[in-house]
Amino acid sequence: MDSFPTQVLTAEKEQECDALRTLLKTMESKVNDKDEANDRLKEMVKKQEEKLKKLENETEQYSRRNNIKIRGIQDTDANETAIYSAEKVIMFLNVKGNANLSLSDIDIAHRLPNPLNKNKDIIVRFVSRLTRETVMSNRRKLKRTGVFINEDLTRLNLHVLMCIQK
Repeated sequence: MDSFPTQVLTAEKEQECDALRTLLKTMESKVNDKDEANDRLKEMVKKQEEKLKKLENETEQYSRRNNIKIRGIQDTDANETAIYSAEKVIMFLNVKGNANLSLSDIDIAHRLPNPLNKNKDIIVRFVSRLTRETVMSNRRKLKRTGVFINEDLTRLNLHVLMCIQK
């Protein structure tokens, strides 16, 4: 008679174990499905982040479309004002670059921070892109003056340009 209760308990334990195994398989399947969905979402987020970085770079570059950077104009005053920077640029470009600029052609001009505190570059934002393009097309006239005019590029675009030029 001892064996009958043992058999019943063993059968009940076996049923419990089967139920738990089934539940475990179901849970494993659900976890696997969630992991796959999570991986897909991670990939989507990664693509969206890349797209966002690209759009951010394009937007930043577009906002710089009226700007140029000028390197080489002497930095004589540590507290140079925007108007004084603009006047220096106008005077230099009118004399050396055969430009016909006035203060009304420049929205803002100022020196950029330079950790070495030597001649700081000047960033110039023109009122019109046409004026900017005219200055850019005449920049070859500045050869041998020690002054260089460049596009105002984002950090990413500047890095790409440097890699291409190597």
